[in-house]
Amino acid sequence: MPAKNLIRGNEQKHIDDYPSSREANYVLGLLFLAYAFSFIDRQVLGVMVGPIKEDLALSDFQFSLLQGAAFAILYSVMALPFGRMADTKNRKLIMAMGVFGWSLMTIGCGLAKNFTQLFVMRMGVGVGEAALSPAAYSTITDSFPREKLTRALAIYKAGMLVGGGLALLLGGIIYDYYASIPDLSMPLLGAMKAWQATFVTVGLPGFLLAVMILFIKEPGRKGMLRSPEDDSPKSLKIGEVFAFMFVQHHQLYISLFVGCSILAIISYGFSSWFTEMLIRNFSLTRSYAGSLMGSVIIAAGLLGVLSGPSFVALLQKRGFADSNMRALMLITIALIPTAIAAPQMPNYILALVLMSVTVFLQAAYVGVAAAAVQMVTPNQMRGQATAIYLFSTNMLGLALGSTLVAGLTDFVFANERALMHSLSLISAILLPLAAYIFWKGLNAFSVAIKRSEDWS
Repeated sequence: MPAKNLIRGNEQKHIDDYPSSREANYVLGLLFLAYAFSFIDRQVLGVMVGPIKEDLALSDFQFSLLQGAAFAILYSVMALPFGRMADTKNRKLIMAMGVFGWSLMTIGCGLAKNFTQLFVMRMGVGVGEAALSPAAYSTITDSFPREKLTRALAIYKAGMLVGGGLALLLGGIIYDYYASIPDLSMPLLGAMKAWQATFVTVGLPGFLLAVMILFIKEPGRKGMLRSPEDDSPKSLKIGEVFAFMFVQHHQLYISLFVGCSILAIISYGFSSWFTEMLIRNFSLTRSYAGSLMGSVIIAAGLLGVLSGPSFVALLQKRGFADSNMRALMLITIALIPTAIAAPQMPNYILALVLMSVTVFLQAAYVGVAAAAVQMVTPNQMRGQATAIYLFSTNMLGLALGSTLVAGLTDFVFANERALMHSLSLISAILLPLAAYIFWKGLNAFSVAIKRSEDWS
């Protein structure tokens, strides 16, 4: 009985260690805004495909490198040292510096005069944005108890949908506004093209947000692996982290990282090219297509990302210890027919209806996946696990999602209007593979959840 009381006392102590709901929700709100702005700065490029291609004389393939590889390579690689720092250093300072850095580089995109300069600035945006999520995931996980974590991380990940939607919705409006001004110039910067002024405009708010993040209160670290000798938190070397994930628990982490990376390829492929497909195939204006897709992403995406935790809760009530992994598998299966069919519709109304369902499902998995990684990972390696997750999803998702679609369009179909077939083809091949990979990880996830109950 005393031991049982001690366990209950420890559980209550850890609950009491969490910040108040007001503090936790304030931090979550700021990090949501930061994540939203990161996607505005990252994806506003997509609404200006035509003007930038014309001004800099680029092919679809070159433009896909700006959308994907230029950003994804350093974003993915730099997430690894930033993840290590998030597990050992001041997390709010890491996040504030990242927001400031990527905002400065976004403005730098507006000063680019050729492909090389724009490529380098996009790489800089990637470095800045790499600093955010490892520290943000760790901060949020230490701010909310487990039963609230999936929803909290889903709210944070909703910033991806809001930011991506606003990039298309406001990006088109801002671009059209500047395009309507003859002899456009900006203070201190001089004469500019409309697309350059758009980059400058969306980059500026990040400076204020960086300052606000500097003043948040960091939560205490929880869920630590402890030394059996004196119960003190273990200090883990990089080799020990990799051994934990890829030797001792390889099936678990490979299923999470590879399965989610395949979903990222599909998501980024659609977000990069579906709007352009509407423009090319249905002769929509750039601003109209952008506003339609932006509205779909915000409405269906928000509904999807906030529905994911409810789906997980339903599976938990039915007794599935593998609820997060099982939800990923079932969402992927549901995504197969809609992702294949949406680009093939004969008019843009039907295409957008099916795309709404596709976006809903693509959004439903993101918070579920983020929470899954945090739940099965000790505190000392959560930032690093997040970094590896981001490395895999972005090296494959960002680098390949846009480029696979463009490569099929340019080199296989050799027709700019064949974007519809490229999007359907990658969905038909990759989504069944992702569902199988999640299925293979179900048992490993159940075991890991049980093991995590011993951490404190």
